Amino acid sequence: MGSNTKAMLSYIGLYITGIIFLAIEKDDEFVRKNAAQSVVFGITANLLSIFISFTPFVGKFVNSIFSLLCFIVWIILICKAYNKTYYKLPLIGDISEKYVINWFN
Repeated sequence: MGSNTKAMLSYIGLYITGIIFLAIEKDDEFVRKNAAQSVVFGITANLLSIFISFTPFVGKFVNSIFSLLCFIVWIILICKAYNKTYYKLPLIGDISEKYVINWFN
């Protein structure tokens, strides 16, 4: 399996497949960066969605828009990874490269 396919698959299950590919892949930096970003993006999106849904009055509407935006970003990340391009998200990419990428070394 090519590194672009592994990187793409690390996004498919958000943080779960990201953790799996971080644990399995030890040498390919491209796969590890995408898997680490997948973990941080998935956890952040889930936590923010839960927080937004508890907002009174506009929570469901804002959560719908937020979920759509997350879905679009997720599709972009999958496409970029498949095309062998590491698209570093602002803040999330920094956190993933600084902390998460070294979890399973």
